[in-house]
Order: sequence, then structure tokens, then C-alpha cells
Amino acid sequence: MSGSLDPGARLAHLGVIVRRIDAAAPFYRRLGLHEGARGPFPQENVRMAFIQLAGAQIELLEPLEPTGPLGRFLTERGEGIHHLAFEVPDIDRALARARAAGVRLIDAAPRRGAHGTRVAFLHPSGFHGVLIELVEVGPGQSSANSPG
Repeated sequence: MSGSLDPGARLAHLGVIVRRIDAAAPFYRRLGLHEGARGPFPQENVRMAFIQLAGAQIELLEPLEPTGPLGRFLTERGEGIHHLAFEVPDIDRALARARAAGVRLIDAAPRRGAHGTRVAFLHPSGFHGVLIELVEVGPGQSSANSPG
């Protein structure tokens, strides 16, 4: 993907898929990390919790059904890292740059993400098996302090 992300891109969050947020969150608290927003995201049939870090977040994902994409991922691969998310200033431009660089897109156009963000995913086949999420937050927001 050389040259396809805006130089202003930064790590927004690391998505971690878990069987139960209630079982996973205490481990992060033991490290002294603070849990921020928590709740359902019905569009993806998942519960989410955000662990706050300086400049980024850990997004815990608990699938609510075994047959959806996240449920199948958990069944096939188990708990662990699901995706890396990069905050970009202009998601349409980032997608155009990725497309021009020959990156396989999962989302040809942005879709609604959690908490008012716009998101799009890049296929893991181009990133050695790592799913990449692009995140654009609203003006004056940062995904580091506004989950999404």
C-alpha cells in the first residue's frame, strides 16, 4: 500500500475480538487502562467497548451472533487481533489512493461507523493477513477520544 495513506494518518485503534467483553475488560483494567464507551453496534451485530490509551484505543468486539462475519471470525480464528484502524483526514481521498495503488477494497465507498464516524475496510490479502480499517471522524473530533 505504499503511498496510499495520507501522511496525516495515525493509528486510531486496534480491534480485538473477544467472546465476552465482561471477561476481557478486567485484564486491561489490571494494566491501569481506563475503559471508555461501551455499548451495542447493531449495524454489525456486535457489542463494543473502548479501552483508552494516549493517542489511540483498543476496541473490544463481542459478536452477538455466531453466523455473522464477526461471529464466524471468532469461531474460525478465536480471540485476538481482528483489525488495525487508521484515522485519516479524508476517507474518500484515502480510498481513492488505495484503489490507485492496487489495494483490494472491501468497501468501495465509506459506510457509517460507530459514534458518527465514516469507515471503510481494506482486504487483508494485501496486508499479510491483517484487516485494515480507515476511519474518518467529524470536524473537531479525534478517534482517540471519541470512539469509533
